Amino acid sequence: MADPEIWALYGRRAGDNRQIATLAEATGLPWRPVQLAFNGWSRRPNFLLGATRLSLTREATAALRPPWPAVVIGAGKRSVPAALWIRKASGGATKLVHIGRPWAPLDWFDLIVTTPQYLLPERPNVIINALPLSRPPAPTPVAADLAALPGPRLCVIAGGNSRPLVFDDAAARALGAEAVRRARDSGGSLMVATSPRTSADAATALQEALAGADVPVRLSLFGAGADRYLDFLAAADAFLVTDDSAAMTAEAALRGRPVALFRLERRPDRKTWRIDIARRLAARSALTRRAFAALEASGIVSTDRDLDAFAQSLDQTGLLQGGMRAATRASEELAAAAAAVRSAAGLRV
Repeated sequence: MADPEIWALYGRRAGDNRQIATLAEATGLPWRPVQLAFNGWSRRPNFLLGATRLSLTREATAALRPPWPAVVIGAGKRSVPAALWIRKASGGATKLVHIGRPWAPLDWFDLIVTTPQYLLPERPNVIINALPLSRPPAPTPVAADLAALPGPRLCVIAGGNSRPLVFDDAAARALGAEAVRRARDSGGSLMVATSPRTSADAATALQEALAGADVPVRLSLFGAGADRYLDFLAAADAFLVTDDSAAMTAEAALRGRPVALFRLERRPDRKTWRIDIARRLAARSALTRRAFAALEASGIVSTDRDLDAFAQSLDQTGLLQGGMRAATRASEELAAAAAAVRSAAGLRV
C-alpha cells in the first residue's frame, strides 16, 4: 500500500508555511501544499465555528475535495475550521496536526507541535520544542565585501511591533546606539538588517542612528535595494536580535554564533492586560488554576504569547551561546516531530 498523503494547509504567514512544509517534508511521506484563503467569518472564535468551510473563500473551498489525506498539517487560528471539516468529510479518518498555538480545544487535534512562548500544557498530544521547526542551514561562503570587514562582525537583526512589544523610533535609535557600542568595544564591524515588520519610521530612525558610527557599517533595509539578510547571517561572528520574534532568534541561533537579545519595551494593550489579570487571579488557589487551565484547554480562553518564556528556555538550554548545540537540537526536534506525524498516520516510526 502506498504511503498516505499529507496536505500542508498554507495560510497567510510565510513563517508558518515554512514550518508546515519543513515538517511535511521531514516525514518522508508524499505531500502537497493546499493554499487556504479566508473571508470575514474567519475572525470568529474557532470554538464557535467548529468544522466548516464557511470561513474560506470560494476558490479555497473548491480545492478541498477527495481523495482525502491521511494527515493535514496546519498553523494559525484560521486553518482550524477547514482542518476539522476535512476530518469530518473523511469520515474521521484524517488526522489533524497543528503547529504553534491552536486557538481551539487541545483535544481537537491528534498532535500539536509548539514552542514555549505559547504556554501550552504538557499533554500526550502536545510536543513542546525549544525551537521552531527548521533545518540547520547549509554552510554558505562569506561574501567578499563582508569578509573584508574587520572582525568580529556583529549582525544586528531588527524586527517590529509585536504585541505587547514595541519597536518604534526610540527603540530603533537605542538599538543602533547599542550596536555601535558593541562593535566599538570589540574593535569589529556591523551588519544591520531590518525585516518586513520594521516600520518605515523605525527603519529611518535606525539608519540615522548608524549614520555617524565610528565603526564600519553595512545596512540592508528591507524593501530598499538588494536584500542582504542571508549574506549577513552567513558572515556573522555574533548576533544582536530584537526579542519580538521567535523565528528571527532561532534563525540566528542555528548559525552557531553567540546570540544576544535586545529587549524591547513592553506596552500591554487591553487584551494583554485582561489575560494577565486573569492569570494573576487564577494563581490564587489550586481550584482557580485548574479552572483557568480548563478554559485554556477548551479554547474559550486563548493563551497569549510570552516571548520571555521562549527566550528563557533558550538561555537555560544554552542554545544562544553558539556552537552546534542549537543546530543539533533543531535536527533532533524535527526528527521527533516527523516520527510523531508518521505514527499519527498509522505508519511504523
